[in-house]
Amino acid sequence: MINAVLRTLFIICLGITYVQLREIKTTEPQWDLLIFTQSWPATVCIEWKEHDHTHTCNLPSNKDSWTIHGIWPTKLGTIGPAFCNRTWHFDPEQVRPIEKNLEQLWTNVESGTSTYALWSHEWNKHGTCAAVLEPLNSELKYFSMGLNWSQKFMVHNILQASGIVPSNTNEYSVLDMYNSIKNKLGVNPVIECRKEKSKNYLGEIRICFSKTLDLHDCDGVLNLKAKMYEGKSILTNCDTSQGVLYPHYPSNTYVNLYKLAMWLQWFTI
Repeated sequence: MINAVLRTLFIICLGITYVQLREIKTTEPQWDLLIFTQSWPATVCIEWKEHDHTHTCNLPSNKDSWTIHGIWPTKLGTIGPAFCNRTWHFDPEQVRPIEKNLEQLWTNVESGTSTYALWSHEWNKHGTCAAVLEPLNSELKYFSMGLNWSQKFMVHNILQASGIVPSNTNEYSVLDMYNSIKNKLGVNPVIECRKEKSKNYLGEIRICFSKTLDLHDCDGVLNLKAKMYEGKSILTNCDTSQGVLYPHYPSNTYVNLYKLAMWLQWFTI
């Protein structure tokens, strides 16, 4: 009798476990592509200062370096998923071995915010969703992958090879920027602009990867509709009726202006 009861309880427990596993499987975040987003720090700084003129910027020591914004799992035709595991909070200790590299390549430009604010946000919102893939299933793996991709797909070098270099006066066409990335990588990127004082500023370049971590067209992501420009379909939010500024670091400008002011002050004494 006791054995029969135990067998019954065992079967019930197996059934409960099976249901729980099915629930875990069915609630696993559903997404199609990873969007790897790199930001141009000068534009991030301009936007940060425009929001509040008292803001200061934390810029990479390498003035040619683009910085990582994030790796974002996304379902085609929509945004997200996001915050897939709200109990898996960012732990700075997990990225301590690569922290110095993150400071240079995954830089939080918005000086005055927490040292770990950007990394924490990216992990909590996006990393916990990307973690369904074994190569991204820990903080260290997720952030290391970003560092690896930033070195493998260096936006500055790709644009420079097409004659597109930072300038506070020259403007470039969205098509030229798009073609530069497309011709080098063989996939359709996203060109993201920031609008400040009626001007287009190059803000971000986004490239996409499949779940096998192979390069993939970004078509269909983030509800972004392609724009026709000179007969070419381009994924962008930029105003295609204008050129795009790819600005120098603001810090350089401020330093030069300061030096000029000091020289004029000395000269007029």
